[in-house]
Amino acid sequence: MTKDHNIIRFIWLPYKSTCYLTMDTLILASKSPRRREILHQLGIPFIVCNIEIDEAAHYRKTVRSSVMNVSRKKAEEAASGFTSGLVLGVDTVVFFNGRVLGKPENAEQARAFIRMLSGNRHEVLSGITVRDAGSGHTRSGCSISSAQFVRMSNEEIEGYVQWDDWVDKAGGYAIQGRAALFIRRIEGSYYNIMGLPVEKLYTLLRGFEYFRSDGNHLPVRR
Repeated sequence: MTKDHNIIRFIWLPYKSTCYLTMDTLILASKSPRRREILHQLGIPFIVCNIEIDEAAHYRKTVRSSVMNVSRKKAEEAASGFTSGLVLGVDTVVFFNGRVLGKPENAEQARAFIRMLSGNRHEVLSGITVRDAGSGHTRSGCSISSAQFVRMSNEEIEGYVQWDDWVDKAGGYAIQGRAALFIRRIEGSYYNIMGLPVEKLYTLLRGFEYFRSDGNHLPVRR
C-alpha cells in the first residue's frame, strides 16, 4: 500500500482462519499514553488527534451520562478535522463517596485522594464513543468497574506519593503502576480502570463493521 506512513499504518489480522484483512487506522482523540499503549497491545493502528475541551461544561446530572457526553464531545471535536475515518473519544473518571476524583494538582491532593481510597471500594467509569467523521454516525457506551484498595499505612501512602506515580492520573493512581501493590480486588474490566474499556471498544467497532473493512474508514484530513 502506498499511503503516507505518518497517517496510515496497516497490520494483518487473522479472520475466520482462512483469509486476512487489513484494519483501518483509528483517530484517537486523546493524548493519554495509557490508551495508546492499549491500542498498541491490541494491534489496532491509530493516529493521535490532540483536542482540548472544557469537560466540566459538558457534565450532566449523573456521572454515567457525564462521561458518555464528554466522550462524544471529544469525538465530535476531533472528527471536525477529518473528512473520513473513525474517531475514538474516551472519558474516564474515578468516583468515590459521591465525588469525582480528578487528576491531583499536587502531591498534597494526591495524598488526600489515596487516603480516601485506602481500605475502600470505588468505581471507575468510562464513556466511550466512536464517530464516523464522514457520515457523522456515532455509537457510544459506558463501562463501569470497581476496585478495592487494601488499608494502607501512613508510611505506605507517603512512599507512594513520593514515587510520583500519581502524576496525571485520575484519582491519583494507575492500576498498571505502583498502585497495583495496594489493590486487593477488582470487579469488571481491568482495561476500563486503565482508561480504555476494550470490550466496549470491540462492540462499537463491530457496529461500524470495522473488522470487515478494507479501506472503508481511512482517515483523511480536511
